[in-house]
Amino acid sequence: MRRNWLIVVVLGVLLLFGTVSDVYAHSFKQWAITASASSEYGRSDWSAQQLLGEPDVYPAYGDSGFAWAPATMNGGLQWVEVGFLEAVYVEYVEIYETFTPGTIVKVELIDEMGGMHLIWEGIGGSAATTARIFSLKNPLVTVPCNGVRVTLDTDSAHGWNEIDAVGIIGSYDSPWPQSQGENNRAIQWASRAQASSQYREDRWTPEQMTGRPDVYPRYGDYGTAWVASTMNGGEEWVELFYDEAVYVKRIDVYETCNPGAIVQAELVDETGRAHVIWQGKATVAPEESRIFMIENTRADFPSRHIRLVLQTDQVPGWNEIDAVCLIGTHTRAQSPVLTDPLAQLASLILQLEKAVEQGRAERLADLDFLRELEEILEELSAIRF
Repeated sequence: MRRNWLIVVVLGVLLLFGTVSDVYAHSFKQWAITASASSEYGRSDWSAQQLLGEPDVYPAYGDSGFAWAPATMNGGLQWVEVGFLEAVYVEYVEIYETFTPGTIVKVELIDEMGGMHLIWEGIGGSAATTARIFSLKNPLVTVPCNGVRVTLDTDSAHGWNEIDAVGIIGSYDSPWPQSQGENNRAIQWASRAQASSQYREDRWTPEQMTGRPDVYPRYGDYGTAWVASTMNGGEEWVELFYDEAVYVKRIDVYETCNPGAIVQAELVDETGRAHVIWQGKATVAPEESRIFMIENTRADFPSRHIRLVLQTDQVPGWNEIDAVCLIGTHTRAQSPVLTDPLAQLASLILQLEKAVEQGRAERLADLDFLRELEEILEELSAIRF
């Protein structure tokens, strides 16, 4: 019944707009057409050329010559650089890790002039023994880009670190206002934290959530992350404080043990009033660390204080948070309103596609149902008028 209802919703969206063009004329996905690397294990198998095109290995996990691998195992810092046919305003970067994932420590976009733009930086470590898509949303790089550079710390996890493919999703039209440049963005880590409870006085304290991640991308119970005083104890909360009040665009929560317990996110304004920007249900997620991205589409005021609510009795085990990143702008910058029906439709279908990917990654729905939705989205993207 639910499957039929959702399919009707998708079709209803099409009827609402009356006509469909190529939805990906606005946002579309590209795969690498050029690739290079700091080193490579072979000239053909395991070479940088294996990064080209769509994934050959994913979702399978294991050592495969159809993915890139560096020349030596545990060889320190290594990098891969891929190029794409079209320069676009990048919305997402997706990196397909198919053997010993978790060693990525930096991801940069490359513009048409060769300039590097950092979109993510972290600490490497063993993430899981399954293949994964390391998906990053561009936090505000506002120039067209046609390349991606990925840096790995191969010493951070024992074994061969292999990447199957790299994709980007973007559009020809900038999603950012003209006044919003990179100098306007602010990426901050918490400088102070408090919580409803804590497991100990010396470890697993709220202070463990301040600064950059200490645990991610490792998964498991670590004293350098925060956890509540009791397992499965019901409602808990954490509050994070930042040095500068900004117009918040996104909150990235680094969950490193039994993720999925977060049910609400709030921004606190300068008067101390809390505003709910996101609500959801606690959902048991795969046993691997993750970055839980919360978009702010409701509150338009500067804030340096956030509050997260967890329902720990809904996700069994210790629910641990390693760090929380606040992404925003120094000045108010409203996202442009889409007035073109085709642009609106493209945006809706892109959201549906991301929802399907999340549902598959977090096992939120029946796989046959997700495949059915994917087929619908593929058919929509192929329509021409």
